[in-house]
Amino acid sequence: MRVEKISENKIKVLIDSTEAKELNIDSSMLARNTPEVQRMFRMAIRIAEESADFYIDGAKLFVETIPSYTDGIGMLITKVCSEGELEEAVNNCSYRGVIRRNEIPSAVTVRKKQLKLIYRFSDFDAVCAAARELCAVYVGDSSLYKLEDMFYLYLAPSDAVSLMEADMILPEFAHKMEHGQFVHGRLNEYGELMIKHDAILVLTEYFCPAG
Repeated sequence: MRVEKISENKIKVLIDSTEAKELNIDSSMLARNTPEVQRMFRMAIRIAEESADFYIDGAKLFVETIPSYTDGIGMLITKVCSEGELEEAVNNCSYRGVIRRNEIPSAVTVRKKQLKLIYRFSDFDAVCAAARELCAVYVGDSSLYKLEDMFYLYLAPSDAVSLMEADMILPEFAHKMEHGQFVHGRLNEYGELMIKHDAILVLTEYFCPAG
């Protein structure tokens, strides 16, 4: 996936046909909110944040396809912060392609709010299965606690994409705890800290390798 910054509010995303096949997407799917399309957009935004200093900052996204790009999927993604900007983006759309509006919290927003996640697991095997799923997409710190025969994964994502990935993947394996600050305090006071830092990486590498 190649991401090029066009302006402060616009990026170009090019996905070659091989990668599109691996992601299980095609250009006709862009207007549908499928899990595959969501993952593709999160990947593109992460690359844009890391390589092009392009942050969403809670804005909407206007997406138009590039029909002239025939080796896969080509898109122009414009950040719009108001209905007026959205209307302008539509009027200036040179390709009249697929239009998509979405909202993704930015890495800046995540850091500002200092969001943390805590998920409770009923057994260690579930923790391992979740860690294997997260290891390739999650960026940030993580800790593992045990309390009353339950395991708790504490996550401090470093960017918005990692936050979204965790919230999409983990409900399959665990229960998300509300009032995370209170739960974290209880874990620190009464729980057993099993892995202090980089729990996802440690679990994946030493306790639950893929098999």
